[in-house]
Amino acid sequence: MSVFDTLTEKPWLTPGVAGAARIQRDHEQGPWDRGIGLGLFLVVVGMIFALATMAYVMRMGHGVPAGSQGNDWRSLRLPPPLWVNTAILVASSLAFLIADRSARRGDAATMRAGVIAGGLLGVAFLAGQILLWRKLSDWGYVLLFTAGLCKVGDPLFTFPFPQTILGNPALAFFYLISVLHGLHIVGGLVAWALTARHIFAGSISAPVARSVQLCARYWHFLLFVWTVMMGLFVST
Repeated sequence: MSVFDTLTEKPWLTPGVAGAARIQRDHEQGPWDRGIGLGLFLVVVGMIFALATMAYVMRMGHGVPAGSQGNDWRSLRLPPPLWVNTAILVASSLAFLIADRSARRGDAATMRAGVIAGGLLGVAFLAGQILLWRKLSDWGYVLLFTAGLCKVGDPLFTFPFPQTILGNPALAFFYLISVLHGLHIVGGLVAWALTARHIFAGSISAPVARSVQLCARYWHFLLFVWTVMMGLFVST
């Protein structure tokens, strides 16, 4: 092999090449690269959550139903399990970060461990959210079309709705935002499952490394959105 051939060799294009797989940047990819598609999708999702945030703030400032006195908005008291779920999501994002960096270094074993751990922690977060929603239902917070999320006879939410139903729109927004976020977690788990199918092929190929990178990018985005939403809930 000549010196020119050695210098122009592209081992990342050869399936199963050992060592670090080169991950091309988005602008180096083709016009329909998955990274560009994911970026556009995240922009749309970000706008949806931004609109939900704006609606939350506007409703908080104008929480007076027609024909009533006072404000029906009550600050949320976040249940302790929600903080546990948040910590799980942080750990999941960190696991994907480790997997992404390991793929860049060509460390297949650490990459596999990070991908598996990140996905399982994502499943744990989603399960924790479902348990939290069921717990809220057991506590009596149910969805009513006339009063949002409300509870009968709860002294913590003292606004006179008809038939002694006491309501709080803040809880309705919490349900809306957390369920919407949970649906995107489900989408992320689907992408994770598709990626996990290919990480045990031996060495790290460029397509596998790219998939891990995009999974990590999506998971970091979901963590960012959830952190912003939690900050909104806590501060209001």
